[in-house]
Amino acid sequence: MGKKTPDYKNWNAWTTARFWTFLRSALRVAWNKYPPKYAALKNASVGKQINKDTDRLAEHFRCNECQDCFPAKKVQVDHIHDAGTLKDYSDLPRFVERLFCSVNELQILCKPCHAKKTKEAKEASKCTKSKTKQSSLLFDDEILQ
Repeated sequence: MGKKTPDYKNWNAWTTARFWTFLRSALRVAWNKYPPKYAALKNASVGKQINKDTDRLAEHFRCNECQDCFPAKKVQVDHIHDAGTLKDYSDLPRFVERLFCSVNELQILCKPCHAKKTKEAKEASKCTKSKTKQSSLLFDDEILQ
């Protein structure tokens, strides 16, 4: 079983991690109503086309990565620069600033391109964390010697 985070000081029925998950989720719900998100979709619109899956007329959008056109249900609004983590109060200003960014910092990606970008970002983050941990251990060893 993983290490349990401490209880949240203002509501001990939650852990600190649960509180930050709750807050991150609430901010993302607010972001779903953020006007630049819809401006980014409007900028990527290529007009109404026949949806290949339903044979109905539907608004289509161009994926910024593969340049193919997709109906709304098959695209996602992506932050060009990841919003980052939200694990404590010191993360809050940067997370909010990056989450509620300008339309120029958003792009439309089809779901496969978005999944690929997300996977690459997670792998890069793991690699960076691993290198940071290794260099920290090396630094600790040097101090002990």
